[in-house]
Amino acid sequence: MTRLENRDICDISSRLKRYNRALIAKTGRTLLGIACHTCGVDERMIKIEQTPFSIHVVPVTAGLGIISDFSETVCAILQFLGFNAKVAEQPDTSGIALAFEQNADAILMADDDRVVGLNLLHRSVIDNSQMTGQVYAAVLDLMADGIKGKEVLVIGCGPVGEFAARKLLSYRARISLTDINPVAAQVLQEKLSSAAVSGDINILNPEEAVSHQFILEATPSQNTIPDAQLSGDMRIAAPGVPLGVSEKGRQMVKQGLVHDKLELGVAAMAVYLISPEHK
Repeated sequence: MTRLENRDICDISSRLKRYNRALIAKTGRTLLGIACHTCGVDERMIKIEQTPFSIHVVPVTAGLGIISDFSETVCAILQFLGFNAKVAEQPDTSGIALAFEQNADAILMADDDRVVGLNLLHRSVIDNSQMTGQVYAAVLDLMADGIKGKEVLVIGCGPVGEFAARKLLSYRARISLTDINPVAAQVLQEKLSSAAVSGDINILNPEEAVSHQFILEATPSQNTIPDAQLSGDMRIAAPGVPLGVSEKGRQMVKQGLVHDKLELGVAAMAVYLISPEHK
């Protein structure tokens, strides 16, 4: 997981409405709608249940410490979605204790290694890496008007790439894996083989991965997709931080690129926590 810095998130709260409009233009769904599509739940049901569902965002001081405005930004995203959310009055153990004492339904918290959501009612735990991978796969499904049967290149075979690949396979996409570490791609192919129809998963060397219309970019590296490989008809869902497309490349892809630092992953985590099928 890439540790975010304040400069990565400082303007998220102020541009949520604008980002929501951009998502509608690119996918046909709002931020909440994409999260519901990811979790396979009815958005109308979530809107009914989310107002009384109390989420406490607990700051954590362990490791490198609190990222300035991180908890406040997560809370702002949750409130924008319609959830009853607040930043805990105290960090760490005290914040967790207060969540129980104040009858919170769920907790969101992060340290240097994990961002997790805890449902205090039915004891479920969800990891941000899992939901980020899944929600960006759902974004690609929406941008493709259904990804079933279409070829998708997954760049990056770490945890986010793995969960994205699993979700794409559940949509019956045909996927190719690539990673600067060939062993990582081979290991992931083996892990996924039991979940896929024979022949649905290929491995490509990075230099071979040039001719895909649909790409899921899940690496912590810049310029993983060179400008020369980009075109206006491509659809790229990019959870990786930093973004693997250059500023010039963004202009070339235009409406075919979805990328953010926090919003989609947080939205998917919140919807997962409240979804009845996950109780």
